[in-house]
Amino acid sequence: MVRLVLVLLVVCGVVVGCGAAEPEGPFPKRPAEIDVANVDPCVAMTPELRQRFGVEGDEPSVVALADGPSRVCGWGNYDTVENYSVQTIQTAASKIVTAQGATVTVVGGFGAVRMIESEDSAPLCSLYLDAADTASVRVQVQDFGYDEQTRGSIDDVCARAEALAQSYLDAARSR
Repeated sequence: MVRLVLVLLVVCGVVVGCGAAEPEGPFPKRPAEIDVANVDPCVAMTPELRQRFGVEGDEPSVVALADGPSRVCGWGNYDTVENYSVQTIQTAASKIVTAQGATVTVVGGFGAVRMIESEDSAPLCSLYLDAADTASVRVQVQDFGYDEQTRGSIDDVCARAEALAQSYLDAARSR
């Protein structure tokens, strides 16, 4: 009888484990849906980040993309030659997952696609945040630096992009 109970427990465990729901798509479930059309991308740059990154003022703009208008906010540190931007995009982040060099990561509980370019010359780190079913937020940081000694590593650049992305998510969720 004890063997029968043990066998049944093992079988039930296997059945339950196999029946566990798989997440839809490449990302974890979003902690919240963000209305990217109504959250100003400029909210990402908090006073603390302004001081840390050495930037002043916001440079908001609207650009036309194939999928509709996109709001952008940018900042620059002209002493260190670093650029920062946050942009709303009316395309789901899941459509970017298959791009060459894309890696899936998580920022603040939200799925994200990380793209790296110009790793050795002018490191650029882009994060496409899975903010909504039909929209995403692109956070970019690029360090042009004057030479190899003044330019940050790709890890440094991506750490700054993650900090800016986290700041945007925090501000967007509190609205």
